[in-house]
Amino acid sequence: MKVSYSLNGQPLDSERMRVIVGTTHYTSLSPIVDTVQVSGRSGVIVGSSIPVLDAPELTIKVAAWGADSDALISRFRARCLHTAKLTLGRTETLEDGSSRSMVTRAVCTSCEPDDDERPFRDLRVMTAVFQLPDVFWRGVQWQEKVLPATGGLLLAGGVKPSTQKYWTRWQGTPNNSPSMLADFYTFWTGLPNNSPSVLVPLGEGIPEGWLSDAPITTLVLRFGAATGVTISDPVSGTNLVWNGKRDASRPYLFVDVANRKAWTAANADAWSGGADETGGVDWTTEPLQVWPAIDSGDYRLDIRQTGGTDKVTCRFLQSWE
Repeated sequence: MKVSYSLNGQPLDSERMRVIVGTTHYTSLSPIVDTVQVSGRSGVIVGSSIPVLDAPELTIKVAAWGADSDALISRFRARCLHTAKLTLGRTETLEDGSSRSMVTRAVCTSCEPDDDERPFRDLRVMTAVFQLPDVFWRGVQWQEKVLPATGGLLLAGGVKPSTQKYWTRWQGTPNNSPSMLADFYTFWTGLPNNSPSVLVPLGEGIPEGWLSDAPITTLVLRFGAATGVTISDPVSGTNLVWNGKRDASRPYLFVDVANRKAWTAANADAWSGGADETGGVDWTTEPLQVWPAIDSGDYRLDIRQTGGTDKVTCRFLQSWE
């Protein structure tokens, strides 16, 4: 697999500059554990243990060579100085040509030249260390998934293998053109007709975790005329609840999971906010965290609605650790 990086949208690899090391270190788990001692009882009562991760670090070493090596390495260092406005990009490409792209906020905590440079050599090497405050990498294209009123599969961990070796598809208009035998199918990595597609042989599947393998932290849900909703994640056991009065002039309810906000709007595309209804947001365990299942990698939501039975539209970015 080939991995390339970018900084604020500018590729770090160029004709005379290469990233020769790029490592992400997993962070230690820091569970939220509340312990309470009870009089007359041995031991303690242990509360929720939903894991919370510290910000990981990414170490990138770049090498520049040629007559303009000083200028190239100085340009890289200058980018690192913009510590408050850094965005790291990462693209992974498999041998079959399929790729996935992700980005995350970054803070440069160290940028130093290597101590093994020699005078009068057109080679410059510099190592930078970035802290990733958002913890997880996120996808670059928003996805939308419509779920039944009671919830369901939000995102599959991967395309499951098929026992079928061949299939037929129309050469032109469906049901009005000759059919052809095919041994591959295409799978959209994001929105249909608006994202890269992956060519997958029948009988094989997209590797688990390729679509997403970390908690989804950008989930926003759109409801219809419900006066109360409960959104639960069966993997983490967490939930988010909203209850409130509805104005007929604003038939859509939006719930922002990460920011624990809610608003109503007259337009179905008001994903960025409308009339604030955050006062109705609550939870019964820990605030909702949407984690993939350990066995399948699938993301699922359980939803209960009061006063409405409309389907639920979910908008989110994929997430990777």
